[in-house]
Amino acid sequence: MLTENLEKIERFAAKIWRVHSKEDPIGQLSFNEYDYLKVIQLAPEPIRLTDLAQEMEVTKPSATNMVKRLERKGLVERKACVEDARSKRVALTAQATLGLKEESKVYGIMSKGIEKRLSKEEAFQLNQLLSKALK
Repeated sequence: MLTENLEKIERFAAKIWRVHSKEDPIGQLSFNEYDYLKVIQLAPEPIRLTDLAQEMEVTKPSATNMVKRLERKGLVERKACVEDARSKRVALTAQATLGLKEESKVYGIMSKGIEKRLSKEEAFQLNQLLSKALK
């Protein structure tokens, strides 16, 4: 039953994306590219390439190749690392920051769609359970 409900959530999300993300500035990304951007976005400061590779559970050369791809698309930039001159830090560009901000609106729409079908207590419980399950 959980498997079926997770599939339904995925279809629900896909429907909302189709309807509300027509002018998505970063919508032509692969899931993997998007995942890299989210890891970079959630880092408290520009992330070291080594840490990015570790967080993505890939080799450093794989992370380097993806960062180069995202740089070519104008979504990330590499900056010198103050602590280690041999290392680089990766940060989002303004274009990526704006695009991710616009995309977060879609999740807000999805959240409201779910919340209107639940009581306040049920929505709170769902949020608590998801937080616990996704740690």
